[in-house]
Formats: sequence, C-alpha cells, structure tokens
Amino acid sequence: MDPRKIESVRLPMDKIREEAEIFRREHIFTPDLPVDIEHVIEATMGISIIPIESLQKHCDMEGFISQDYTAIYVDEFLYTDDRYYKRVRFTLAHEIGHYILHRSTIDNQKFTDAEDWIRFRLNLNDETLGWFETQASEFAGRLLVPIDPLVEEFRAKRGSILRKYSSWDSKPISDDDLFSMVAPLVCGRFDVSSEVIERRLRKENILAILGR
Repeated sequence: MDPRKIESVRLPMDKIREEAEIFRREHIFTPDLPVDIEHVIEATMGISIIPIESLQKHCDMEGFISQDYTAIYVDEFLYTDDRYYKRVRFTLAHEIGHYILHRSTIDNQKFTDAEDWIRFRLNLNDETLGWFETQASEFAGRLLVPIDPLVEEFRAKRGSILRKYSSWDSKPISDDDLFSMVAPLVCGRFDVSSEVIERRLRKENILAILGR
C-alpha cells in the first residue's frame, strides 16, 4: 500500500496512557526511577539497540524500530555523546511507543528490506505521520514519567517556588511560569529533559489533580 494513503488512527489519550501502564506492568519490574529504558528494551524485550552513523543526517530520523521488531536503530552521534543522553532515552521510549501502538498498521505492510522500511516511514502523509509521532511521544512521556512520582515531585517543589516568587513579585505566578520553574528541579529524578517534564505537567493537568 502507498504510505501516503494510510489513514491516521486517532487513539484517545486515555488509551495511550492505559497502554503505557500495561507495558509498565509487563516489562518493568521495579518502581525505581529513572526507568532504565535500555535495560527494558535489551534484557526484557530482547530488542537490540544499534547505532547507525549519520542516521539523522541521511534519513531525518533520530531512531526507528526495525520492521521485524528485533532492533531499534539510533543515530550514532547522538547515542555516543553524553550531551544527548536524555534525548536518546526519550527516542528509545518513543520507538517502543510505535511498537505498542502502531504494530497493526506496520504488520499490514510488505517490506523487502531495511531501505524499503525507511522509505515507508519517510513517505507517510503528514497527517498520519503527525498523529503517529504525537501518540508515540505521549506513550514515551507517560512511560518515563509516571504520574504518581510526578505529582509527588511537583507538590514538593511548588511551595518553595511560590514563596520565593511572591517575595519579589506582587503579581500571581502564571501556570506556565510555575511549570518552567519546577521542571528543572524535577527532571533529574526521571532522567528526562525539563521540556519533557513541562509537557507532562500540562498533559496530566497537574494543578487540577492537586486542586490547584
């Protein structure tokens, strides 16, 4: 099938979160944080992580899972440079999101080799690709940043920030400013970027959970 004609499957966010929690129960056997995503992929799932030189440059992808689900290929430069460690962790979790959420779509396609598979990924129509990527990122975020520890960390850090802010500004702090101040203080526990934490705080509607 022409990848440009594949229609996007608009999975509800609740369904994606449910799938992430099912995956956690089946593949992650400790509540310890951060999630050791490389160990989960290699030791628990039996999927190899294989760096490829110039993957991002030549294919405009930081990583992809093979069509037979035996390997996740990642850009070698990103994988071996400690500056991009958190970014690679998210990429790996993102590819597992494709494996869990989009396997039925992938299984319906016929590929002759790895290059054919890459062409399929690159030639998906923009709407379908956008939904696939959004869904895989939501899965990755939920997997790497479980909701209960996130609430715990946010609650612990919010008070001191609000007190400090009110001491030098009479205006109430906006939710966006609060999230951007909390995120760098929280991200270390989860070993993700502060940007990922900010997105999780919004996606999880954290203030509503805490009754503001």
